[in-house]
Amino acid sequence: MSGRAWLLFVVRTFGFAVVTAAGGWLAVPASAAFWALLAGDERRRELSLAFAASAGWALLLYWTLHGVPAQRLLGLLGGIFRVPGWTLIVLTLAIPFLLAWSAAVVAGEFHRSRGRLLLKR
Repeated sequence: MSGRAWLLFVVRTFGFAVVTAAGGWLAVPASAAFWALLAGDERRRELSLAFAASAGWALLLYWTLHGVPAQRLLGLLGGIFRVPGWTLIVLTLAIPFLLAWSAAVVAGEFHRSRGRLLLKR
């Protein structure tokens, strides 16, 4: 991964964290679609946006749970759902991944189809 790609990943990660803290989970697909349109023909843009969204939520989880006995809460919730506690964290991080990935795919296809429509005129 190049230095530019790492920088984009870090900026997008913090961007997703800030947007989620300000606008909630609905802001994730909106900002992913926006960044997908800005990315243009960047390789694997959908995956990089999805991983950045997930990393942004991981930052928010760390910030929220830092200094709190989260292990006890995860154990309690895991017992209620009859799953190990760590699966709740994985499922929580899967939500922004899937939201950002799907929004980036839809925005990319919209961008490509709009370009084809403009060429036909």
